[in-house]
Order: sequence, then C-alpha cells, then structure tokens
Amino acid sequence: MKTLVLISLLATACHAVAGQAADELLAAFQGHLENGSPVDSLCESLDDVEGAVLKDLNQQLNKTWPVISERYYSALESATEQGSGSERNNTRNDIRKLREDFLAVYAMGEAKMKPLLKTVSMPAIQELRKLLAPTADELVAAGPPELAKLRDATLKLAAFRDASLNAEISTTPSDSVESMRAREGELAEAAGGLSRDGLQILAKNRKIVEKEEVPADEALGIEECNLWRLYLGLNALVLDPKLCDASRDHSKDMAEQKFFAHESPVKGKTTPWDRAANFDTKASGENIYMGSTKPQGANKGWFFSPGHHKNMFNPRQVRIGLGRFGKHWTQMFGR
Repeated sequence: MKTLVLISLLATACHAVAGQAADELLAAFQGHLENGSPVDSLCESLDDVEGAVLKDLNQQLNKTWPVISERYYSALESATEQGSGSERNNTRNDIRKLREDFLAVYAMGEAKMKPLLKTVSMPAIQELRKLLAPTADELVAAGPPELAKLRDATLKLAAFRDASLNAEISTTPSDSVESMRAREGELAEAAGGLSRDGLQILAKNRKIVEKEEVPADEALGIEECNLWRLYLGLNALVLDPKLCDASRDHSKDMAEQKFFAHESPVKGKTTPWDRAANFDTKASGENIYMGSTKPQGANKGWFFSPGHHKNMFNPRQVRIGLGRFGKHWTQMFGR
C-alpha cells in the first residue's frame, strides 16, 4: 500500500469533522508522511496545543487508528503466507539439514566436538532461529517494498496518536506503539515454525515466573535455553522454581565460600542431588558458570563447553532451574 493511500484513509476513516486547528495538525502529519520525515518534533509540539484542539484531534485519531493499524496487520499476515510450495519445501529441507548437522556434533566425543561448537553448532542455531522464529523486522524486510512503507507510516501514526493522548492527559490508553509491537510479535510467532507444544510450555513458564516471583534474569536465561532446544526440535523444559531456588543457593555458596565446583564443602549440600532434595525437588544434571551477571553470558559459556553443552541439549531432560548470585550461575535439570 502506498503512503498516499494511508493519507487518504486518514481523511476518510472518521465521520466527524475535526476543528480547523486539528485539521492543520493532521495536515502537518500527512506532510511528514509524504516526504518520509520523522514525526518526533511534531509529536513534541503537541504539548503546547490547547486542550480543545487536542480533543478534536484525538477524536479523529481514535477512529482512524484501528482502520490503519488493521490494514497493516492484514498486509503483514498476507506477506507471511506467500511463497510457493517449492520454497516451503526448501525451507523444510534447510531446517532438517541444520538440525542434523547440530546433532551430529552433539553425538561426538567431547574433545572432537569442542572446536565444532563454534563453527557448526552455533551457526546452525542462528540460522534455525531465522527460519523458525523470524522477527517482525525480518518479515517486513523480506516482504514487498509497499509493506515497509505501510509499516513506517503506521508506526508514525501510532507515535503521533500516543503523543496527542498524552498531551491531552486523556483517559484513553496511550499504548498505540506498544500494542503495535505486541501484535507484530504475535504475527511473527504465528508465521514461525516452532512447536505449538513448546510454545505452550514457554507461556506456562512465564506464568510460573509471575506467580513464584522468579528473578527476571533467571527467567530470561531459561527461556533462551528453551528456545535453542525448540529450534532443534527438542522439547521445551518446564521451569521448576524449586530448582531455581536450589541453583541460586549453590551460586550464593560458591560466591561466599569462595569455591567453584559441583561438590560443595557446605554440610548437607555436597552434591547436586543433595541440594535439590533440600528444596523438595530432584535433579538429573547441573551446570555452573562464573564471570558474568548476564544470563546470556552463562548460556553462551555452557554452549561452548562440551560437557555443559550435552546437559543443555539432553533430550531426556524435562525440568529446568537457573539461579544467580553475583557473577555465579548454576543451572539444574530434572527428569
């Protein structure tokens, strides 16, 4: 869809006629769309506009926004559904080959697999992500040029509407940009090829995080590990908050007692199995890491370490926990 069509929709989507001052603001916005310029300065200028004018403007925008945004969402969804049968077959073949390459390395002995984790395994994960979990940015870039223009115009309209609502101090939520990003995420997820069962487990894990108040960085690290597993066609692991507690406790002990090992000198916590039992759960494996406060750093460290790597991608694992204290991390698994 061309930008001029969007401008036409702005003029016709609403039945009420805004006041002259509001019309002038809309005309200014449409001018920015026509020349492709940013709308930041226009949005900032709304703070100096009279309340009555903002009210007229928002009446227009509140009726126009659903029409424009739905046009964009429909265009994005349509673009993701295009592609010939041969293209889809090629994609499936690429996915199959990448998974086979990864699992072939996984099956090797630790010494032989170590250099291949960087040259084969991680590139395979990165390519699988693009094929199975494309971002909205990637979908738009792969679509027709008109889709990118429509997205740009819709995003500018979202920002303009939010700024106008904020300037009026309206009771209508100023969440146009936020809702647009969320809808794009939903459409991108629907366009991907990840296991529905796996995605349901990720959704279940997010509810567990909220209910059990699992720290955000630990939840993020667990989800990253699960996504890697889903790219490979493996099962996603259910977040076990008790394993998180046991993991966090071991990380704390390592930091405070100044040791770095799976065998703890702390009485009653000698083995991972002891530590899991202390929190009324069971463990089937454990990874430890030191050196970063970010979960991505820990996951990357384990990915490139053969023994830890085998734990992360063991198809027999069912549950997972992750716990940080300072720069110490512990990752525990359960069956």
